Amino acid sequence: MLGPMKAPTPAAQRTLLIFAFAGTAAIIAAGRGAPALAFIPLVAATFIVYVALVWSLAREAALKPRTLVLACVALMIVAIAVPARSSKDVYAYIMYGRIVAQHHASPYTHVPADFPGDPALQRVQAAFRGTGSVYGPVFTGVSAAGMSVCGASPLCGRMFFQALEALAVLCCAWLVLRATRSWAAFACVAFNPVLLASIVNGAHNDGLVAAGLLAAVLIARKRPVHAGVLLAAAVLVKVNALLPAAVLMAWVFLRDDKRKALTLAATTGVLVIGGYLAAGGTAALRPLRHTAQFVSYHSFWYPVERLLGVGSSRMASIALVIVVVIAVAIAAGRMRDHGPAPTVAAALSVYVLAAPYILPWYTAPVIPLLALYHRSRTTWLILSYSMLLYLVYPARFPAHHTFATLILPELARNLLPVVQVLALAVIASAAWRRRSPRAA
Repeated sequence: MLGPMKAPTPAAQRTLLIFAFAGTAAIIAAGRGAPALAFIPLVAATFIVYVALVWSLAREAALKPRTLVLACVALMIVAIAVPARSSKDVYAYIMYGRIVAQHHASPYTHVPADFPGDPALQRVQAAFRGTGSVYGPVFTGVSAAGMSVCGASPLCGRMFFQALEALAVLCCAWLVLRATRSWAAFACVAFNPVLLASIVNGAHNDGLVAAGLLAAVLIARKRPVHAGVLLAAAVLVKVNALLPAAVLMAWVFLRDDKRKALTLAATTGVLVIGGYLAAGGTAALRPLRHTAQFVSYHSFWYPVERLLGVGSSRMASIALVIVVVIAVAIAAGRMRDHGPAPTVAAALSVYVLAAPYILPWYTAPVIPLLALYHRSRTTWLILSYSMLLYLVYPARFPAHHTFATLILPELARNLLPVVQVLALAVIASAAWRRRSPRAA
């Protein structure tokens, strides 16, 4: 008969922390240019150590909190110090900010190529030089403010956006810690390799969406006006935050207080509409039509598109409608949960699994929400998928033809869609299975 499991020792957890730190730092430093035979085991091994660290802390936090915080901050510094490895989107951010700050024009009605003499243009990927900004007015304003300070310095511009995302991830980790009082939950966010490599080092603004959404979910029941401001800020960074925002409003309406829900919805709606009107109205939404026409090679909608012989634009439109329907159905199954976080996380999980166009950093908003339930197997299913999505990207997609060669082309095209469908089935089953009265 086996005896009781021994509590983790500080030395054991320190070893896990060192290996998680070293592995994540190596992923950041190596980036997409690393040989596949080295990069794949590195990412997989680092994720396994990360999982072991979180589960060890969940049993008992033997390490001092200061050690975890210092390690987290040190990793953020590493991610900021290294040039963006996962993509070059940050240079598009810089250019869009400069269009406002330096050229006094709108990045929604002008494209980077309209300013051939701008020194930042050469760093923008060719695919985005003829595309207006698809980001919301709040992010455009932040970008313009940053670029008015950085001027033409690419180093300053890059580090500005990386530092911004580092603060967003740190904010998420702190909010999760405050909500759960668990250092395991903190580590689930603070040492997540995908967040550190794709969001902080890659400087993707999905980290800002994650922070705004998480904060709104945590305070929606007590402070609906403040939550509405946060939701609006998230939507005005990236419009795809509308889905989780709507699900949060629905949960508050059905499970808490209708007046609070209406306050939340009114605050969000007024600010979002006002923000886009101030940015040019429908003109500020026009560039979004470009991105709404794509289907990723690693999405399960791609083989469906090929099988049906429909165009990419039509398939993307149909798929988005289906994704919203599935997300609403699964979120409805989660309405019985205590608190809105599982419901919003379920809807977001559907989006990152089933959206026709999905990139590794799109998983950022759901990771902090999942960290609130870091003992859940569904949580680790989605976290594992986020790691796999990061591993197989970039896909051979026309808009990204200038990126490095796909690491795992066959896995991206054949295995990942299968994983997406199976994960959707698991989430749907978990959402609608019968619960005991105590669990409900």
